[in-house]
Amino acid sequence: MHEVEDLLSKFHNISTPTATKPASIHDNTGGDGGGVPSPNAPTPWKIRVALVLGHAFVGLCLLLSILTVMFYSFPWYATNFATPVSTWWGVNPKVKGSGHNEMVMPTYFWFGMVLPSVAGALGVFALSVKPAAAKQILPATVTAFLHRKPTLLRSLVSYGELLFLAVVVTGNVLVFHYQYIKRHKPTSPTNTTISNVGTALGFVGLFNLVFLALPATRHCFWMEWLNIPFARGVKYHNWLSVVTIFTLAVHSAFFVTFYIRSQSSVLPLLPCTDCDVGTKGMTNWEYFFGILAMLCFLVIAATSLPYVRRHHYALFKATHYLFIPASLFVTLHWVNILYFLNATIVLYLVNRMYSNATVTAPVLVDNAVALPAAIVRLTVRCATPYTPGDTVWLHAPALSKTQWHPFSIASSPLTAPHSITIYVRSIGAWTTRLHAYTKACDSAGTTPLLYMDGGYTPASSIPATHAAVVFVAGGIGITPFMGQITTILHTQPHQNVWLVWHVRTAEMLKQFQPWLVSLEPSRVHVQLHVTQDPLAEFEHFDNGTDRLLGHTAEEEFDVATPRVEARPYAHLSTTKRMLLLVLAFGLSGGLLALVKYGNKIQTPRANLWPIQRIVEWCVVVGGCYVAYVITYIGKVSTAVPDIASTEMTTLASIESHFHVQKGRVVWSELASTIRGSVSPNETIGVFVSGPKSLGKAVDATFQDLSNVHVRHETFEL
Repeated sequence: MHEVEDLLSKFHNISTPTATKPASIHDNTGGDGGGVPSPNAPTPWKIRVALVLGHAFVGLCLLLSILTVMFYSFPWYATNFATPVSTWWGVNPKVKGSGHNEMVMPTYFWFGMVLPSVAGALGVFALSVKPAAAKQILPATVTAFLHRKPTLLRSLVSYGELLFLAVVVTGNVLVFHYQYIKRHKPTSPTNTTISNVGTALGFVGLFNLVFLALPATRHCFWMEWLNIPFARGVKYHNWLSVVTIFTLAVHSAFFVTFYIRSQSSVLPLLPCTDCDVGTKGMTNWEYFFGILAMLCFLVIAATSLPYVRRHHYALFKATHYLFIPASLFVTLHWVNILYFLNATIVLYLVNRMYSNATVTAPVLVDNAVALPAAIVRLTVRCATPYTPGDTVWLHAPALSKTQWHPFSIASSPLTAPHSITIYVRSIGAWTTRLHAYTKACDSAGTTPLLYMDGGYTPASSIPATHAAVVFVAGGIGITPFMGQITTILHTQPHQNVWLVWHVRTAEMLKQFQPWLVSLEPSRVHVQLHVTQDPLAEFEHFDNGTDRLLGHTAEEEFDVATPRVEARPYAHLSTTKRMLLLVLAFGLSGGLLALVKYGNKIQTPRANLWPIQRIVEWCVVVGGCYVAYVITYIGKVSTAVPDIASTEMTTLASIESHFHVQKGRVVWSELASTIRGSVSPNETIGVFVSGPKSLGKAVDATFQDLSNVHVRHETFEL
């Protein structure tokens, strides 16, 4: 036990705040930090009113964007918008071909989607400079309800997820209903009914397609405002993808059926080479482009199956780039689709530019250690403040030219304001090779060449209203909680903290020993459980073997010192993000209006309509990328203090010191103990990070308890 006392003396009491004052990674005001304010600090009423109005404004912008897509299918569009607005463009209803009727629909989506997107983004940027506690949209009780999983549905989905599904289903039903009834007549023959159903399904698929990419966009400001983490946004993206592909596939099937029944042939769906493309052949080519788009979507869907995504990630990522030709093909299929997708395309490309500007140089790695238990510990230099539990994406060119993998930040800005610590467990092929690559770099006296992208939707803050906070982790799922626990102990002196951590093998605990020891003098109730190995297996493993990595063939890695100079991690400032977004929308929208006005390309020659649509698509995409010049303005190098790495000490007596238990926790006893530590009218927050089986056990224990609020960290992307 003398070793324990010696090690404890090297750590400060974690419940004693330090003088460091870092800001949030999403508070991109200047990078000099602004402190982690106490959640209990009062906010002046003027600021509270401004925040409420700001959130209401952003919410209205989001609602308007959704309703704009939906209301196009309603009778309101034709009677209350299209007719009066057409007069703005000189259209005389009594004179055929008068004015510029082609500008009516772009105007509708400019006012209904582009302007709200720009205004909403600026609103989110303005709100982002406030502390996390002041940025909460909903009261803690409402947030807790949205995360609660009804046991009636076997705790499979939360109320928030049910709300998302309700919005999607309602939108789909309303769009289908109004698109169908505007064409249907009681006397319509069967073939016409089939065509009408197919058309209505096409608009349903388009409604879903408009919002499909946004939940899976790393820097989506809508998701940031809704406080939906990227991993959970990917879940919504997956659900929406299934609905979109299904409706578009059925839409295609109905039109194939229509032509087989009406003309006993599918030739009208194929391009003709001996016809006038500007007149009779136009429909054939439009249908053909629709088929090409559908094929792209089907390939993306097939390669997105869980098995393909996990075992053939490079294929999964490569085929997702088919969305680029798919967006062009749907524009050629029906020109107005481009106006539906305009805001989505610009938002997606702007967010890609945010990431590209961040990863122009490799990140400066201060320390990279291949630990036993198949774990890699990375410490990278950081010039941008961050929040505990944030997600970053890592790319190692020596392992793959295409793959990026997400990992949780394990450090806290309170104790490490200028560095980020990440733990990577060898689970798949890429992470296993990262362990081997790190060992090879260590042998060669170099550090791994890594690129890092971050600054996404921050991890949900821990409500200060909870009397007790329980962190339940499984395996490497401890990493998002490490920084959060450290921060709570500095900023929430009234909260009791519980840590229940299950690991399969004992040696994994040793890799996190310094952090565990730092918790000892504090008020954290630590329960460690080893589910497979006997406790005797805490003895130090030989450096040359690691059971979890297996006996794989040695792989040669490029461990030479890179020619590109590494630099501390930093992302675009809020000012540059705002300028880039406004400029991207302005350039793409302005160029599109210039090309669209009068249909300058196809008006002289009708058979040039494909060129007209291709140019329109190109100016939307190209106009965005012209705005990328903003990222090159005012680039300066950021100096960051050197950080001394701390090596881990091995303790032979760790199992007795931490009272490590064999087997899993008895959930009923744990729940009884925790509930007994708080008053009946006080709430308990339970945060889960680990495998699905662990989450199910927590749900079965706590979901029915009214004063317990359960939240899950999502891992599977």
